[in-house]
Amino acid sequence: MKNKIGKRIVASVMLSAFALTNLMTASIALDGNYGYDYMNGPALRGSDAKLGAISETRISNANSVVNLSLREADIQQVLRMFADQAGMNIIFAPSVTGTVTMDLVDIPLQKALDLVVQTNNLYYDIQANTLVVSSKDDAVSVAAKSMSLIPVRYVNASSIASFLNSNIFNKDSALNPGLSTKPVVTVNPATNDLIVMGTENDAIMARKIVEQFDKKPTITTFKVNHTTPAEMADLICNTLLPSTISGGGATGGAASIEGVPTGFASDSDSSSSSSSGGSGGGSIAVGGGTLVCSIDAGSASGEGLSGLDVKTLSVSYFPTQGTVQIIGGSPSQIELIKDYVAMTDKKSPQAYLEVQIISLSESGSKQFSNTWQFMSHNFSFNAGGGTGFKTAEGYPIFFAGKGFSSTDSSSGTSTTSNYTKWSTSPQLIYMVNYLVENSKGRVLANPRVLLTSGQESSIELTSDYVTKVTTQYLDSTSGSGSSQVQRDYDISDDNGITINITPFISPDGYVTLDIAPEYSDIKEQLYSKGVTGEDELSATLLFHRNLDLKGVRIKDGETLVIGGMIKENESKTVSKIPFLGDIPVLGMFFRSTSTRKEKEEMVIMLTPQIVIDTEDAVGEANVTL
Repeated sequence: MKNKIGKRIVASVMLSAFALTNLMTASIALDGNYGYDYMNGPALRGSDAKLGAISETRISNANSVVNLSLREADIQQVLRMFADQAGMNIIFAPSVTGTVTMDLVDIPLQKALDLVVQTNNLYYDIQANTLVVSSKDDAVSVAAKSMSLIPVRYVNASSIASFLNSNIFNKDSALNPGLSTKPVVTVNPATNDLIVMGTENDAIMARKIVEQFDKKPTITTFKVNHTTPAEMADLICNTLLPSTISGGGATGGAASIEGVPTGFASDSDSSSSSSSGGSGGGSIAVGGGTLVCSIDAGSASGEGLSGLDVKTLSVSYFPTQGTVQIIGGSPSQIELIKDYVAMTDKKSPQAYLEVQIISLSESGSKQFSNTWQFMSHNFSFNAGGGTGFKTAEGYPIFFAGKGFSSTDSSSGTSTTSNYTKWSTSPQLIYMVNYLVENSKGRVLANPRVLLTSGQESSIELTSDYVTKVTTQYLDSTSGSGSSQVQRDYDISDDNGITINITPFISPDGYVTLDIAPEYSDIKEQLYSKGVTGEDELSATLLFHRNLDLKGVRIKDGETLVIGGMIKENESKTVSKIPFLGDIPVLGMFFRSTSTRKEKEEMVIMLTPQIVIDTEDAVGEANVTL
């Protein structure tokens, strides 16, 4: 009995000391929050605004100061003391058990209550000036539930619902007491509304999150003048954005760049935003844009937390308008893209290139022939002249008889040849033939082209030619028994000169060229018997003279000469009378020689002249002054 009385006296003394301390410290307490803002959460990056992710549940007398030191005190007794100081009633669920040890000095009552509740994995709600305390597992059944509709205008409501259920209304990651500890948010996809199946505090929290993230995306349009919109959009997506956004799609909150739609609530799931006049393949597109890439905010922002999965920026271009359009993005990102467009959208240097292609050909032949002829009554011959040793035409050797006639009908017409004896006295005839031929040719092509720095240009001076002929019979359908002949011709167009040129025009007045000239000509055509028995072209062979020059540097206005592409052929033919042609010195009268030479050279001369616009020239003059 004495022990019970002693315990009551000790408890009364502790409560009196606790109340007296609170009354004394409350008189000098600041009318603030002692460095803690209950209504606002952590600051957003790049903004002074607060997220406001703290519950609106607040007890009475929340700013009164607590000074308390306890060791293994019953959790219910401690919460009763907090309720007494707040002037509120309190109800405990059966699951609220345990002890708590604390040393609190000059801490607001609201903060002390939240710390004790969070430390012991409890939940509280306020109903009719009464604290209802339960464990988190019983929180859903204790709190009063309602259904609230929250409209979402610009962002996909499913992304916000997932963010709330994963980070706010979650047993393991709930930020503070007073909120549901199980997912309570769903979506109406037809209206893009959030449906909150929880307490009023849950609805307030969901509205604060929607107000923070449901922002109308900005639409920024950039006009490009010297590059194509497609090239500029591709540069932004593949060069600028990957260098400024880390992660590349990895988890942990890093953004990723995707070639997909922007992800805003009004966007469709198509891979292109271009509009057309109809669904058919022959529809007319008017002012249609093309989506190049978009930035995904990422699927996670930290261990155990889920990110807000929305598309934050998209890049598209409109070729008919000459513009690049950015949807979304932060002000710093838009400013970065603006600077990049201004630095990149520059005039490409150009050069006027005069090309002279000269083909020089030279051919010559020299013939020296000796011809001997002997004619007699019974015997005749011709020797030399490249024909060897043979009888004279029309005068064969007669061993008997005086002459005869021969008719040849193999060609379709009858040809009669008479063969007789030489009727006059014998004759020995010597004939000499010495001939020298020379020919020269020159083919000139002089194209002039305008080159853009970094862009490949081609000059083609070619002609078509037949490479192969195929003949076939067609079956007769007329009943006449005759067949028609069909010929198919394979044609190529690379006979001639082709020059591929890629320039780089430097500011110091030099032009660096990658040059690849190709020269082709017909070398030989092969024939074979076709199905009709006639000779048909079966193959055409070409000879080529190609060069591939890299980094040839020419000063503005100077001429580069490319020569040495020479083709040279030489042939010599010797014919002689047997035995007699081998006699020293005298043998020259019984030999015939023929020599032929062919030489061809192609010369290419390139003269670049850098083109300077008038406004550029004025700008340079102003800089010089």
